[in-house]
Amino acid sequence: MAKFSFKRVEKKYIVTKSQRDELLKELLLYMEYDKYCVGEKTYKIQNIYYDTPDNVLISKSIQKPVYKEKLRARKYVGTQNCFLEIKKKADGVVGKRRITLSLDELDDFVLNGKPPVREKFIDKQVIKEIQYLLNLYPVVPKVYISYERLALFDKEDSEFRITFDNQIHTKRNNVVFDQDDYEVNILDEGLYILEIKSVRNYPLWLVNKLSELKIYPHSFSKYGTEYKMYYINKKKEKQNA
Repeated sequence: MAKFSFKRVEKKYIVTKSQRDELLKELLLYMEYDKYCVGEKTYKIQNIYYDTPDNVLISKSIQKPVYKEKLRARKYVGTQNCFLEIKKKADGVVGKRRITLSLDELDDFVLNGKPPVREKFIDKQVIKEIQYLLNLYPVVPKVYISYERLALFDKEDSEFRITFDNQIHTKRNNVVFDQDDYEVNILDEGLYILEIKSVRNYPLWLVNKLSELKIYPHSFSKYGTEYKMYYINKKKEKQNA
Protein backbone atom coordinates (compact mmCIF):
# COMPACT_ATOMS: atom_id res chain seq x y z
CA MET A 1 0.00 0.00 0.00
CA ALA A 2 1.41 3.39 -0.98
CA LYS A 3 2.24 5.80 1.82
CA PHE A 4 1.05 9.35 1.37
CA SER A 5 2.92 11.03 4.21
CA PHE A 6 6.27 10.17 5.79
CA LYS A 7 9.54 11.47 7.18
CA ARG A 8 12.93 9.81 6.86
CA VAL A 9 16.64 10.34 6.30
CA GLU A 10 17.80 9.87 2.72
CA LYS A 11 21.48 9.49 1.84
CA LYS A 12 22.85 9.28 -1.68
CA TYR A 13 25.93 7.65 -3.14
CA ILE A 14 27.35 7.38 -6.67
CA VAL A 15 28.40 3.81 -7.47
CA THR A 16 29.83 1.93 -10.44
CA LYS A 17 28.13 -1.08 -11.99
CA SER A 18 30.56 -3.47 -10.29
CA GLN A 19 29.89 -1.85 -6.89
CA ARG A 20 26.16 -2.05 -7.50
CA ASP A 21 26.32 -5.72 -8.49
CA GLU A 22 28.40 -6.68 -5.43
CA LEU A 23 26.18 -4.70 -3.07
CA LEU A 24 23.06 -6.19 -4.62
CA LYS A 25 24.21 -9.71 -3.75
CA GLU A 26 24.33 -8.71 -0.08
CA LEU A 27 21.08 -6.76 -0.17
CA LEU A 28 19.11 -9.73 -1.48
CA LEU A 29 19.97 -11.69 1.66
CA TYR A 30 17.92 -9.23 3.70
CA MET A 31 15.71 -7.39 1.23
CA GLU A 32 13.29 -8.01 -1.62
CA TYR A 33 12.38 -6.16 -4.80
CA ASP A 34 9.39 -3.86 -4.68
CA LYS A 35 6.22 -4.56 -6.64
CA TYR A 36 7.24 -2.39 -9.61
CA CYS A 37 10.38 -4.46 -10.29
CA VAL A 38 8.53 -7.06 -12.34
CA GLY A 39 10.84 -9.98 -13.08
CA GLU A 40 13.51 -8.34 -10.90
CA LYS A 41 13.96 -5.68 -13.58
CA THR A 42 14.10 -1.88 -13.40
CA TYR A 43 11.07 0.31 -13.97
CA LYS A 44 10.83 3.85 -15.33
CA ILE A 45 9.80 6.81 -13.19
CA GLN A 46 8.79 10.10 -14.79
CA ASN A 47 8.81 13.41 -12.92
CA ILE A 48 7.70 16.92 -13.75
CA TYR A 49 9.25 19.56 -11.50
CA TYR A 50 7.35 22.80 -11.04
CA ASP A 51 9.06 26.10 -10.43
CA THR A 52 8.60 29.81 -10.96
CA PRO A 53 9.52 31.28 -14.37
CA ASP A 54 12.76 32.57 -12.80
CA ASN A 55 13.58 29.26 -11.04
CA VAL A 56 13.16 30.49 -7.45
CA LEU A 57 12.60 27.08 -5.83
CA ILE A 58 15.61 25.32 -7.34
CA SER A 59 17.83 28.39 -6.91
CA LYS A 60 17.07 28.35 -3.18
CA SER A 61 17.50 24.59 -2.96
CA ILE A 62 21.03 24.43 -4.42
CA GLN A 63 22.20 26.99 -1.86
CA LYS A 64 21.70 24.20 0.72
CA PRO A 65 19.50 26.10 3.20
CA VAL A 66 18.40 24.51 6.47
CA TYR A 67 14.88 24.23 5.03
CA LYS A 68 13.90 23.72 1.40
CA GLU A 69 10.94 22.43 -0.56
CA LYS A 70 10.09 21.19 -4.06
CA LEU A 71 6.87 20.48 -5.92
CA ARG A 72 6.78 17.67 -8.43
CA ALA A 73 4.40 15.30 -10.15
CA ARG A 74 5.46 11.66 -10.48
CA LYS A 75 4.11 9.03 -12.82
CA TYR A 76 5.08 5.41 -13.30
CA VAL A 77 5.20 4.28 -16.92
CA GLY A 78 2.13 2.22 -17.79
CA THR A 79 -0.13 3.81 -15.15
CA GLN A 80 -2.92 6.33 -15.77
CA ASN A 81 -2.76 8.49 -12.64
CA CYS A 82 0.10 10.36 -11.01
CA PHE A 83 1.24 11.58 -7.60
CA LEU A 84 1.56 15.27 -6.83
CA GLU A 85 4.20 15.60 -4.13
CA ILE A 86 5.46 18.39 -1.94
CA LYS A 87 8.92 17.40 -0.75
CA LYS A 88 10.48 19.19 2.19
CA LYS A 89 13.90 18.85 3.78
CA ALA A 90 14.84 20.33 7.15
CA ASP A 91 18.06 19.57 9.03
CA GLY A 92 18.67 16.52 6.85
CA VAL A 93 15.25 14.95 7.45
CA VAL A 94 13.06 14.52 4.37
CA GLY A 95 9.30 14.82 4.56
CA LYS A 96 6.91 14.01 1.72
CA ARG A 97 3.20 14.65 1.37
CA ARG A 98 1.38 13.54 -1.73
CA ILE A 99 -1.98 12.87 -3.31
CA THR A 100 -3.08 10.78 -6.27
CA LEU A 101 -4.52 12.68 -9.21
CA SER A 102 -5.67 12.10 -12.76
CA LEU A 103 -3.67 14.04 -15.34
CA ASP A 104 -6.63 16.39 -15.87
CA GLU A 105 -6.86 17.03 -12.12
CA LEU A 106 -3.12 17.71 -12.03
CA ASP A 107 -3.31 20.51 -14.59
CA ASP A 108 -6.49 21.92 -13.07
CA PHE A 109 -4.87 22.09 -9.65
CA VAL A 110 -1.36 23.31 -10.41
CA LEU A 111 -1.95 25.45 -13.48
CA ASN A 112 -5.57 26.58 -13.09
CA GLY A 113 -5.87 26.82 -9.31
CA LYS A 114 -8.74 24.34 -9.08
CA PRO A 115 -8.02 21.88 -6.23
CA PRO A 116 -9.39 18.32 -6.45
CA VAL A 117 -12.28 17.30 -4.20
CA ARG A 118 -11.35 14.60 -1.69
CA GLU A 119 -13.12 13.10 1.33
CA LYS A 120 -10.20 11.73 3.37
CA PHE A 121 -8.79 14.03 6.02
CA ILE A 122 -5.15 13.35 5.07
CA ASP A 123 -5.87 14.17 1.40
CA LYS A 124 -7.53 17.44 2.40
CA GLN A 125 -4.50 18.37 4.51
CA VAL A 126 -2.07 17.65 1.69
CA ILE A 127 -4.18 19.68 -0.72
CA LYS A 128 -4.09 22.63 1.70
CA GLU A 129 -0.29 22.40 1.98
CA ILE A 130 0.12 22.35 -1.78
CA GLN A 131 -2.35 25.23 -2.17
CA TYR A 132 -0.29 27.26 0.27
CA LEU A 133 2.86 26.66 -1.78
CA LEU A 134 1.04 27.52 -5.01
CA ASN A 135 -0.16 30.78 -3.47
CA LEU A 136 3.43 31.69 -2.57
CA TYR A 137 4.94 30.75 -5.91
CA PRO A 138 3.33 31.06 -9.37
CA VAL A 139 4.76 27.83 -10.77
CA VAL A 140 4.83 26.29 -14.22
CA PRO A 141 6.17 22.93 -15.48
CA LYS A 142 9.93 23.56 -15.77
CA VAL A 143 11.77 20.26 -16.09
CA TYR A 144 10.97 16.67 -17.04
CA ILE A 145 13.26 14.05 -15.48
CA SER A 146 12.96 10.30 -16.01
CA TYR A 147 15.12 7.41 -14.90
CA GLU A 148 15.30 3.65 -14.54
CA ARG A 149 14.98 2.43 -10.96
CA LEU A 150 15.73 -0.80 -9.14
CA ALA A 151 14.16 -0.69 -5.67
CA LEU A 152 14.29 -2.98 -2.64
CA PHE A 153 12.57 -3.12 0.75
CA ASP A 154 13.83 -4.73 3.93
CA LYS A 155 11.97 -7.99 4.60
CA GLU A 156 11.32 -7.06 8.23
CA ASP A 157 11.20 -3.26 8.09
CA SER A 158 9.19 -1.75 5.23
CA GLU A 159 10.41 1.74 6.20
CA PHE A 160 13.94 0.77 5.14
CA ARG A 161 14.35 1.16 1.39
CA ILE A 162 17.23 1.16 -1.09
CA THR A 163 17.12 2.29 -4.71
CA PHE A 164 19.49 2.36 -7.68
CA ASP A 165 18.78 4.93 -10.40
CA ASN A 166 20.45 5.34 -13.80
CA GLN A 167 19.66 6.56 -17.33
CA ILE A 168 18.65 9.91 -15.85
CA HIS A 169 17.18 11.84 -18.78
CA THR A 170 16.00 15.44 -18.68
CA LYS A 171 14.38 18.05 -20.90
CA ARG A 172 13.03 21.59 -20.65
CA ASN A 173 10.95 21.48 -23.82
CA ASN A 174 7.69 19.56 -24.19
CA VAL A 175 7.50 19.03 -20.41
CA VAL A 176 4.77 16.35 -20.38
CA PHE A 177 4.49 12.73 -19.31
CA ASP A 178 4.95 9.71 -21.58
CA GLN A 179 7.05 11.50 -24.21
CA ASP A 180 10.64 10.69 -23.33
CA ASP A 181 12.19 12.79 -26.10
CA TYR A 182 14.92 13.78 -23.68
CA GLU A 183 17.63 16.34 -24.30
CA VAL A 184 20.27 15.60 -21.64
CA ASN A 185 21.62 12.58 -19.75
CA ILE A 186 22.92 13.98 -16.45
CA LEU A 187 24.78 10.88 -15.23
CA ASP A 188 27.71 9.21 -16.98
CA GLU A 189 27.20 5.78 -18.49
CA GLY A 190 27.96 2.95 -16.07
CA LEU A 191 27.17 4.97 -12.94
CA TYR A 192 24.20 4.68 -10.61
CA ILE A 193 22.68 6.83 -7.89
CA LEU A 194 22.35 4.66 -4.81
CA GLU A 195 19.89 6.06 -2.29
CA ILE A 196 19.34 4.64 1.19
CA LYS A 197 16.09 5.73 2.83
CA SER A 198 15.56 4.94 6.49
CA VAL A 199 13.91 6.19 9.66
CA ARG A 200 16.46 4.29 11.78
CA ASN A 201 20.21 3.67 11.87
CA TYR A 202 21.62 1.44 9.16
CA PRO A 203 21.90 -2.26 10.04
CA LEU A 204 25.44 -3.42 10.77
CA TRP A 205 25.58 -5.74 7.75
CA LEU A 206 24.96 -2.77 5.46
CA VAL A 207 27.53 -0.54 7.17
CA ASN A 208 30.14 -3.28 6.80
CA LYS A 209 29.34 -3.88 3.13
CA LEU A 210 29.43 -0.19 2.23
CA SER A 211 32.83 0.08 3.92
CA GLU A 212 34.14 -3.05 2.18
CA LEU A 213 33.11 -1.73 -1.23
CA LYS A 214 34.42 1.78 -0.47
CA ILE A 215 31.01 3.36 -1.07
CA TYR A 216 30.81 6.79 0.54
CA PRO A 217 28.05 9.44 0.71
CA HIS A 218 27.89 11.81 -2.24
CA SER A 219 25.50 14.75 -2.46
CA PHE A 220 23.43 14.53 -5.65
CA SER A 221 20.15 16.16 -6.60
CA LYS A 222 18.69 15.23 -9.99
CA TYR A 223 16.88 18.53 -10.40
CA GLY A 224 19.77 20.46 -8.85
CA THR A 225 22.31 18.84 -11.19
CA GLU A 226 20.09 19.48 -14.20
CA TYR A 227 19.67 23.13 -13.25
CA LYS A 228 23.39 23.70 -12.77
CA MET A 229 24.10 22.20 -16.21
CA TYR A 230 21.32 24.30 -17.74
CA TYR A 231 22.61 27.47 -16.07
CA ILE A 232 26.20 26.87 -17.22
CA ASN A 233 25.07 26.22 -20.82
CA LYS A 234 22.94 29.36 -20.85
CA LYS A 235 25.86 31.39 -19.57
CA LYS A 236 28.11 30.00 -22.33
CA GLU A 237 25.49 30.81 -24.95
CA LYS A 238 25.37 34.44 -23.81
CA GLN A 239 29.17 34.70 -23.86
CA ASN A 240 29.34 33.28 -27.39
CA ALA A 241 26.46 35.39 -28.72
